[in-house]
Amino acid sequence: MTVKQFCKTLETHLDLLFHELKAGAPVREDSRAFGAMIEKQITDNWELLCEAIGSQPVPSPGRRTIYDFACKFEGQLYGFDVKTKDLDSSKYSDGGVCAVGNLLKFLANDAGIFTVVEVAHRASDEKGMRVLDDIKVAPFHLLPEDTYRIENLGTGQVRLNYSITETEDRMSWDRSMHDFFEIFGGLAITHYERVQRDADRRAGSIKTFLANGYRNFRL
Repeated sequence: MTVKQFCKTLETHLDLLFHELKAGAPVREDSRAFGAMIEKQITDNWELLCEAIGSQPVPSPGRRTIYDFACKFEGQLYGFDVKTKDLDSSKYSDGGVCAVGNLLKFLANDAGIFTVVEVAHRASDEKGMRVLDDIKVAPFHLLPEDTYRIENLGTGQVRLNYSITETEDRMSWDRSMHDFFEIFGGLAITHYERVQRDADRRAGSIKTFLANGYRNFRL
């Protein structure tokens, strides 16, 4: 079974797990609460899901890991991270993933496949209800290049520009992990070089401010 087939099989069984929610679910106060509810339901049924897709569940990770649940399929470690997507265009969708270093450690050092479980939801026409619209599963390293971005939070935070639903027809299912490292490594280097330039410029502004007797500060 290919990676694509494996992901599509999991999608099918997640659709079955959340069949009732697709008909309408009580509104949660925000996307985080909705996401926590989805994550708990998957976690509570993870062993059954793994059995259904022919994989072996891996013990629940600690809080510092980048994924919510994991399994081994044909000897390959998969770590799954649940991301909820509010389809309301007026709502902000963060798209946050994890720190750059933590992602590379899991992919390279642990030889894992970091996989996003995207759960899209929207407000129902029926007042007080929220509908689970779609579920997509895709390995992070196979997403289109323009999906990735890095923001200057801590040591660099990985973000997604687009949802899996928006880019599904552009997935690079045949991309190797080495090819991904070349793509993502170049993006990370560009990010850190820009951060360094910004830091040098800001340090220079402080020096000028001090040298001018603490007047007319400009950053």
